[in-house]
Amino acid sequence: MKDKIAVVDDEPYIAEVARLYLEHAGYQPLLVDHAAEVLPLLREHSPSLVILDVMLPDGSGFDVCRSIRSMNKPLCDVPVIMLTARGEAFDKLEGFNVGADDYLVKPFDPSELIARVKAVLRRSKPEEAAAASADPSLPQPIRIGALTIDFARYRVELEGSRIDLTPKETELLYFLASKAGRVFSRDDLLAGVWAFDFPGGTRTVDAHVKNLRKKLGSHPEWRIETLWGIGYSFEVTAHEKG
Repeated sequence: MKDKIAVVDDEPYIAEVARLYLEHAGYQPLLVDHAAEVLPLLREHSPSLVILDVMLPDGSGFDVCRSIRSMNKPLCDVPVIMLTARGEAFDKLEGFNVGADDYLVKPFDPSELIARVKAVLRRSKPEEAAAASADPSLPQPIRIGALTIDFARYRVELEGSRIDLTPKETELLYFLASKAGRVFSRDDLLAGVWAFDFPGGTRTVDAHVKNLRKKLGSHPEWRIETLWGIGYSFEVTAHEKG
């Protein structure tokens, strides 16, 4: 069965190019051009991914993304790629802060859009990620006490139970834990996890660390430590990494 991909964009040319390339790649595109149409589309068709423009005639894509993340499961977990003509780093940060999984700036190469779609879908599907985890060339799981971080499967478990993290939260946790003991500035983490550099635009890092601490809780074996005025580190206090 083809994956359904929702494309939310009011520019006919952009929407048509996305449709053609998605169909050629084997996906089933679902096109809408207003913010008000997105949630009903999700409820009716349950797409595997949403390509969401920031500037819509009747609202902001940021607000739409927030609304998606507040829906009941499993709809709230649908991956979102933000699409916008605005390339300022502030917009990128805002997109990640409201729960976007990736970000693409117009004008874009349609082949890059398809590559982003495939990458986001791969890490959002446990069965495909599990197959990828068998590849020895990919990062291997990290085990620290009762915590397991399986980057290839985008799966984090604590004391045998899965922790519901967003893809970016998983990437940030893996990045820190794979280099336990090393201190990273917020700009280092932006560059290493979000793959862009934006001096001063570090509130998204703080927000993601706060979410990780809230979801993972406090544990004697390890902690995410704040070094005031510097950044963050992952400290192992009782067990060695596996």
